[in-house]
Amino acid sequence: MFNSKIERLSQLLSHSQKGLVFVDLKSKQILYINSIAIEQLEIKNPKSLQVENIFCDFDLLVSEIHTHPQSKSEYKWFLKKLNSEKIPVSVHYSSLTDFFDSDTEIYAITINWNQMHSEDHLEIVDHLEIPFIQTDLAGNLQYANNRFIELFRLSPNKIESYTIFDVLILPENLKNEILKRNTKFLIEVDHSVENSITFQLQSFITMQEGKPNGISLLLLDLSELQNAERIIKYGEDKLRTFFATMNNGFVIINKDAQILEIAPIFKFLLFQVFAFEVGEDIFHFFDEKMKSKLMEVLSSVIENQNSQTTEFDYLLLGEEKTFEIRFIPVRRYDPNDKKILLVFSDITEAKRKDRQLIESMKFASIGEIAAGLAHEINNPLQSALLYLDDLITVDEADQNERRNILKKIESANLRIRDLVKALLDLGRMESPNRDIVSPYYILVRTSELVEVSCRKKNISFTRHAGPNLPGIFVRWQEIEQVLINCVVNSINALSEMETARQFPKIELGIDLVKIQKKEWVVFSVEDNGPGIDDDTLEKVFLPLFTTRRNKQGTGLGLSISKKIIAEHGGEIYIKTKEGTGAKVEIYLPAHTDENG
Repeated sequence: MFNSKIERLSQLLSHSQKGLVFVDLKSKQILYINSIAIEQLEIKNPKSLQVENIFCDFDLLVSEIHTHPQSKSEYKWFLKKLNSEKIPVSVHYSSLTDFFDSDTEIYAITINWNQMHSEDHLEIVDHLEIPFIQTDLAGNLQYANNRFIELFRLSPNKIESYTIFDVLILPENLKNEILKRNTKFLIEVDHSVENSITFQLQSFITMQEGKPNGISLLLLDLSELQNAERIIKYGEDKLRTFFATMNNGFVIINKDAQILEIAPIFKFLLFQVFAFEVGEDIFHFFDEKMKSKLMEVLSSVIENQNSQTTEFDYLLLGEEKTFEIRFIPVRRYDPNDKKILLVFSDITEAKRKDRQLIESMKFASIGEIAAGLAHEINNPLQSALLYLDDLITVDEADQNERRNILKKIESANLRIRDLVKALLDLGRMESPNRDIVSPYYILVRTSELVEVSCRKKNISFTRHAGPNLPGIFVRWQEIEQVLINCVVNSINALSEMETARQFPKIELGIDLVKIQKKEWVVFSVEDNGPGIDDDTLEKVFLPLFTTRRNKQGTGLGLSISKKIIAEHGGEIYIKTKEGTGAKVEIYLPAHTDENG
């Protein structure tokens, strides 16, 4: 029965990670010892053990137990291995009399292997890069790790001969602080190799059984942190300088267009006039129509998480200015944290230069087709002169015949007038405003100007238009200019082929297509010329790239055309196969209810 109780108790306490021993003080027998204690004490035969085989100063232990039968605190003690080596431990004991007969003196003793953990701890501390020491309450060194010894060039064998104040040069008030309470302050340490190092000194009064028993002190190297702070500050200064030299304004807003942050840039003129403030609606400076447009762009950017750009005109200090806003989603780890970076740019000068480039491209196109138009004008002019000569030299009495001659003269002059008007319209400065225009109107006007040049080069020119075409909201002169430029490119490609096509042809067309529930008007220019190789195709939209450098090619036509179409919310593509021809497709949003 007695043994079964011992076994049952040991099973109940077997989960403990500490050493566990049941001792009978009367018989001085070890009734039970767990595997952890057996392993630590290297016991070979645990079944026949006397108490004095394990505990040093057993009589003193018995006296302590009798004085405090139910110990709630841990007492320092020594155990011994079979080779008589002493192991410092702390023990906690409690009586098991309630489980056995009242006249027994059986105690459960739990063992904390504090020396084992202390050795592990010191080994870890020794390898720390943080200088660390332990002292008594008077500041006498008891332990110093390797980093501390190296830093202060101490003799490892004489650690206990130093005081903390021998090593650290400190003012008197700080010396008293360290000895009395936990402290934290900065000190400079001179080092022959590393020069002066800034440390944060932290000291702690260590406690044992509720009483101070020593001081632990460590030094945190702040030099790397200070270097990092300097690097960050330098980066911030460089970034601030970079922003200050840019003609841009930066604002971060939320989904409701409320300003969250503003870049501290005062060079950007618009921000000085608008005087944006954190927390206000950034679009409240605009009229309702523009505000609605900007909110639509903001909603689209938040929903699709893609960047978008829009423009607006503003009368600033009496001068008409054009500004661009780039909406850029700020990607965060939290998908619900929707923030948008707005980049404001003054593009007034850029737009002016774009206009100049477009005008340059326009007059280059006029030069390309002028010779053909001169020939086209000369034919009806010669016919009209012949008919006039008949009227002057022949006295035609028949009124019907006379009327027919005058009609022919009128027809020839109307043809001349239309050609000249088309040429003048092409050279005229276009309106900066967009209008809803029939794409067929643009097709006809373009055809009148280019078909003459095609005839002169013996190129068959045809055109086609799909039914029920909706209008497009554009600056129509610019779209006409893009189409003329594409046709002129086809004319040059066909007329400059080393082996001429037997039946060269160009077709200009318009169709309506629907892509992802959105309708597009698609202009196309297709030829059966030499086509474009892959290497050239990758570069055709780059500014100043041309394959006609020795033939006065500027390399601006397609790059400007792409910019014009992009400003109208469209796209331009080239489909080609080398040796068989090329097709340019220009997509523009149809002005329909479906497209909003």
